[in-house]
Amino acid sequence: MRHIKLLCLLTAGLFLALSASAASLDRPLMGPALPPLRFTPGGNTTLALDIDGIVTAEQLLWTANTTGTNYEESAVTVSGGIAYIGSCATHGSGHNQLFAVNIADGAILWSYDTGPGYVGPVIDGDTVYLGTCTHGYYPDDEHLYAFNRTTGHLRWSIPVYGGIAESIQTDATKLYFGTGFYNTTIMAVNKADGSIAWTYPTDNDVGPNKPMLKDNTLYVAFWKNYGIGHLYKVNATTGQAIWTVSLSSGPWDNSITADGDGRLFLAIYADSTMNAYRDSDGGLIWRKPLHGAPLSFNAYHNGHVFIADTSGYVYCFNATDGTEIWETQVGSDCDISSPTLSGGLLFIGTRDGPDGAYLALDENTGEILWRYPIGASVTAPPSIVGGTMYCGSDGWNLYAFDFGTGGGDWLRHRYDSCNTAYSPIGLAQWQFIRASCTTQSGVITCVLDNTYDHDVHNITLQLPFPAYWYDENGGLLAANTSQYTLPYMTAEQSRTLRITYIPMIVVTITRPANGVYVADTKVLPFRVPLAFGHLQVEAQATPSQMIDKVEFKLDGLTICSTSTPPYQFLWTQRSFGPHTIKAVAYSGNVTASAELRIWKFF
Repeated sequence: MRHIKLLCLLTAGLFLALSASAASLDRPLMGPALPPLRFTPGGNTTLALDIDGIVTAEQLLWTANTTGTNYEESAVTVSGGIAYIGSCATHGSGHNQLFAVNIADGAILWSYDTGPGYVGPVIDGDTVYLGTCTHGYYPDDEHLYAFNRTTGHLRWSIPVYGGIAESIQTDATKLYFGTGFYNTTIMAVNKADGSIAWTYPTDNDVGPNKPMLKDNTLYVAFWKNYGIGHLYKVNATTGQAIWTVSLSSGPWDNSITADGDGRLFLAIYADSTMNAYRDSDGGLIWRKPLHGAPLSFNAYHNGHVFIADTSGYVYCFNATDGTEIWETQVGSDCDISSPTLSGGLLFIGTRDGPDGAYLALDENTGEILWRYPIGASVTAPPSIVGGTMYCGSDGWNLYAFDFGTGGGDWLRHRYDSCNTAYSPIGLAQWQFIRASCTTQSGVITCVLDNTYDHDVHNITLQLPFPAYWYDENGGLLAANTSQYTLPYMTAEQSRTLRITYIPMIVVTITRPANGVYVADTKVLPFRVPLAFGHLQVEAQATPSQMIDKVEFKLDGLTICSTSTPPYQFLWTQRSFGPHTIKAVAYSGNVTASAELRIWKFF
C-alpha cells in the first residue's frame, strides 16, 4: 500500500493523467469479478504438530466473506453482538461497503454502499460512523456517514473533500478527524446532524495518520513535500492550535498515543523511527531506529510502547527512555496490522501473501505462542472483544477466533481517548487446544488437551509427512496421510494419539491358551498348552483393515496362509513332543509376529 499511497501524491491535481499513472501501480485498479458474499459457520482448529514439542491453537469460530482481495485495512468494531467492518476497492476488486456481521455465526446482517472505507468504523451508542477515502483519485466523492447501528438506516452523510484516510475520534457531541489529501484540514463535526463545528487548515499534502483525542485536546500529524512532517495539538472546543512542531520526517499510516505521564508516541514512516515527544510543547524525548519503515499503529501498555515495521519486526520499547525490551521478527512484512494487546498477549498479522498469518506473542518476552496461516496477507489490525479475536484479511474473509472465556471489553478498537491498543480487562483465561508430543523408537505419542470450557469440533492435526494415526489402544484412525481430523473433543478432555511413519501392526496367538486339550476341547488347566489329537490354532492381527495376510509356521515351516479373519488353521498332523507355532502378519512390507511353545501328542 505504501507504493500506491506515495503515487497518489504524484497524481494530485493531475486527473487528466490518472489513467497513465494507474498503469504504473503495483496492484491493478480493476480486478476479477467479485465472489458472492458467504459465511462459513462452525469453523475448525488446526495444529501443525511438533513431534518433539508442544503446540497450541485457538478455535476458529467462523469466516465471513466481506472484504476486498487486495488491501483490507479496516479494523473490526464490535457492539451488541454485531461486528462492523469497512471494505474498499481502490487498490483492486472489493465491495466499497460497510458490513454488519452477526458475531454468533458470521452471517451478514446488513451492508451499505459507502465507497472505500479503509479504517474501522466507529461505534457511539446506537450509531456507527464511517469515513471514506479514494486516496486522492476522486476527492469530490468522499464522505462521512452516520448509520443506525442495528438497522443500517442512513442517518446523515456529508462530503469531506480529500476523504478520511484514518480514524475518527469522538466525544459527547462531536466527531474529530484529519482529511486525507490536498491541503489537509483538521475538522470537528457535530454528531447530531453532521454540521461542521470548526476547521483548522494545515497546508499539508497528506494526512493518513491516526489522531488522538485526550483531555479535550486533539493531536494530529501530517506530511508535506515527502520529507517534512508536522504534529499539531489543537483545542477540541475552539479548534485553535496550542502548539505545532516539525517532525524528523513524514508519518504515514501511523498513530499518536499517550502514556498519561506527559509523553506522546508516534512512529514515522519516512525515516523508520519510533519517537516520544513531550505533551507540553511537542519536544522530542527519544528516537529509536527500526529495521524497516513502520506503517502500523503503536500501542502503549504498562510502561511499554509496541510497534511493528514493514520488515516484519515487532518491537517493545521502554516508554520513559526508549530502551528496547525485545524485538521479534514475525514475518517479512507487517503493514497496517498493528500490535493489539489483551490478557498478556500481543496479536498481529503479517502481510506475506500466501504465507500471511495471524500470530499471538507473549507481551513481556515477544515469544511467538501461536501462529495461524490463512494463505493470504493480513493488512488489517486485529480486534479483541469478549474473548474473541476479529480480523479481516486480503483474502476476502473476516475471521473470528475464540481465545478465552470472554473477559475482554474493547468495543471500539483503538478509538478510545488515548488510542490505546490494550483491552483493560483482558482475557479471563486464555483457552486453547494443546498438543504435547514425544518421539521414541519411531512412535510419536501426542497428548491432546482441550482447555476450553465447551466442546470443540473439527480439530485438524497436521504433519509434514504421511503417517499412520492410532488411538491410545492401537486402533487405526487414518492411514498414510499427513493430517487427521478429530470430529470433536469435549470440554477439558484429554486424548492420546500414537503416530508412526510405517504401519504399527500387532499380531497375537489367541488359541490355544495354557491348559490340556483333548480333541480340540480344553479339559484341564495346565501351565503350558498341551494337546492330544487335532487342535484349532487362532491368531488376531490389528488393525484388521491394514492386514494383507497372516501366515502360520510350524517349527519354521509355513503350513498355512490366510487373508481373511478370523485367522486360524486346524492342526491335524500327528506328532510327539514340543513344537513352536509362529504367526506372522503382513501389511505391505511391514510384518509383525508372535510365537507360542506347545506340546502335542498324536
